[in-house]
This record gives sequence, C-alpha cells and structure tokens, in this order.
Amino acid sequence: MTALQVQMKKPLTKTRLIGFAALGVCAVGYTGMGLALLAGKMDYLDMTHAALLAAVAALIGEIGLWVGAGCLGLTLFKKRKAMLDKLLGRSPKPATPTAEV
Repeated sequence: MTALQVQMKKPLTKTRLIGFAALGVCAVGYTGMGLALLAGKMDYLDMTHAALLAAVAALIGEIGLWVGAGCLGLTLFKKRKAMLDKLLGRSPKPATPTAEV
C-alpha cells in the first residue's frame, strides 16, 4: 500500500460497523431462504416446513437489509451534509446554549 492509499482509508465508525454487520445478516438470511427452498424442492424437507423456514430466513434477511441500508445511508448523509456546509461556509450550531452569568 502506498502512503496515499493509507491516508484515504475511511474510519470504521460504530454506525458503519453496524451497517456492514447488518448487511452480513442480510446475506445470511437470504442464503438461508434459498437453501431452505432448495432443500424442499429436493425432498430433504417437507415443502411446508421448508416454506416456513424460508419465510423466517427471508424475514431475517429483510431486517438486515433495512438496518444496513439505514445505517450506511446515514453515514453518507452526514458526510455529504458536512461537505456542503464546508462549501457554503456555514458554521456548525453550538450543541448547548451558553449561559451568561
């Protein structure tokens, strides 16, 4: 790796870590759904049980998809908003009002 590539690495924040983990859960859920349906078609499982198992796995995959997309989309939004604020010369608002004594 060159020095430029090392500098360009994005930090792995908590939100991004949750997003990538959720996308991993999404992949596992949808893979489980496909394998359950395949097991039902190949008569390793009764098709009723395979369909129920596939529905549960698909639900897990869908939850992972939404959580992952939400977390990773939030990180993109924060980055774009910060770039836009810098471009327009806006200063961030103070978090707490200052009390004068």
